[in-house]
Amino acid sequence: MNDLREDINDLIKKIPVLILQFGSDTCGPCHAIRYKLEQWMSEHKEVEARYVDIEKNMEISSQMGIFSAPTVLVYMDGQLVARESGYFSLDALCLLYTSPSPRDS
Repeated sequence: MNDLREDINDLIKKIPVLILQFGSDTCGPCHAIRYKLEQWMSEHKEVEARYVDIEKNMEISSQMGIFSAPTVLVYMDGQLVARESGYFSLDALCLLYTSPSPRDS
């Protein structure tokens, strides 16, 4: 998973399936989620993800309404389809991608 280096709004618009993980160096669960996401993504090459360090990107984090870590946002076709913070099931979040979407019906 790459660190954020691009404009976040451009990424949301141009990448069909985008996962944004907000975390920090001092957050143990953030490291675990990042590792698990990287493993999951190795089997889902069409999904892109970016890691946003909230301590280094305070302005972006506040603009996105991120005030705690870990937080994961999932965008599909430019639309926010999931937002999870704190304690959550990453497996359930990843199932969103494998479940049929409304655009498939």
